[in-house]
Amino acid sequence: MSIRAGILGVLIEQDAYGLQIHGELEERTARVGRINVGQIYSTLDRLVTSGSVTPGDPTDDGLPRYRITQAGREEFDAWLDSLDPDAASAWNDTVFMVLLVASLPSQDTSGVLDRAEAVWRAAADRTGSALPDRARALLASAALDWLAAARSEAPSLPRPLSGLRPRRGRRPGATPQGERHEAGERAL
Repeated sequence: MSIRAGILGVLIEQDAYGLQIHGELEERTARVGRINVGQIYSTLDRLVTSGSVTPGDPTDDGLPRYRITQAGREEFDAWLDSLDPDAASAWNDTVFMVLLVASLPSQDTSGVLDRAEAVWRAAADRTGSALPDRARALLASAALDWLAAARSEAPSLPRPLSGLRPRRGRRPGATPQGERHEAGERAL
């Protein structure tokens, strides 16, 4: 999973501030691998240094927003072509990429799904009798099944960035430690 590319994907939709980007990535990717908010800010600093992102206009209360540059758009597009089924993180990378792109209204989900299916189909076609080869073949088969399901559900996933402003230091919907959330009590 590429936090760097995820940040760029969110910024393609609109300028955003760090905590907003963090919330969008966790929500849009079903929290595949918890994302540390500090990682968002350090990655934003590196993106600014590399020229992929520039500071945008601040929010009304002074939070710094970031804006993607043309170099950042090109970097994001290159990431979309980077799936590697032989990488240890291939499954997580696939899920992260598909869920993120499917949630962004400006992105072509079918292109990402086509590329991901081609990558996993090639992985499934590699045969061997060794146990690691069989494991890769089963993972490829499962990935292809999931991608087929994603293709049918993807049209319902795009949505604009949220305007909801989380309280600093707390995830939206989180409660102080030791307190029960009213909705959570009903669910118990």
